[in-house]
Amino acid sequence: MIQYLKGTLTYKSPMLAVIETGGIGWEIKIPVSTYEVLPAVNSDYSLYTYLSISQDDVRIYGFATEAERVLFQILTKISGIGPKIAISVLSTLTVSAFVKSVRSGEEAMLTRVPGIGKKSAQRMIVELKDRIHTLMDYVGDVEHSDSALTEVENALLALGFNTALIQRELKLMTEEDMALPTEQLIKEVIKRLYQRAK
Repeated sequence: MIQYLKGTLTYKSPMLAVIETGGIGWEIKIPVSTYEVLPAVNSDYSLYTYLSISQDDVRIYGFATEAERVLFQILTKISGIGPKIAISVLSTLTVSAFVKSVRSGEEAMLTRVPGIGKKSAQRMIVELKDRIHTLMDYVGDVEHSDSALTEVENALLALGFNTALIQRELKLMTEEDMALPTEQLIKEVIKRLYQRAK
C-alpha cells in the first residue's frame, strides 16, 4: 500500500488533486474536506493515500489527515458502501460529526450525505457502533476553554471516574453541550458515563 505521496501539487479541484513526484503526476481522488485545506497550486504538499484495486479499476484516494483515511477504510468495509459513498461522507461531515452521529444513533445527520438513505444510515449505525472507537483518538478537540475542561476533568477524577473515559466522553460532546455552564457539563458527562456502563 502507498502510505502517502509527497511532491508538488500541480492541479486541484473539489474532487481531484494531482501531485507530481519524480516526474510522475499522480491523479488522486479526494473529498471536499481535503480540497478545502490544499495549498496553492505548485506548492509542495503530501497526502495520506489509499490504493483501491477492483476488478475493472485502480484508483488512489487522498486525504489531508490520517483520521479521514481511517474513516474511509472503515466505511468501505461496510456492505453496499463503496469508495464513492465513503468520499461523499467525508465531503459532507467532519470525522468528529460522523463519530458523534454513529455513537448517538442520529440517522438524520447521516442521511444528509448524498447517496445515503434511511436504511443505509441505520446499517451504518448498527455495523459501526462497536467499531467506531478506532477513530476516537482522531476526533477533533472540542471547543471549550482549557481551564473549564480541566475543571470538569478534575471534578470527575475526584469522583473516581477513569481519565481515558472522561476524555473520550468530552470529545463526543457537541458544540451545544460544550456551551453549557461547567456544573451542568459535569452532570451531563456523569450521566453519559453511567449510560455507557450499563
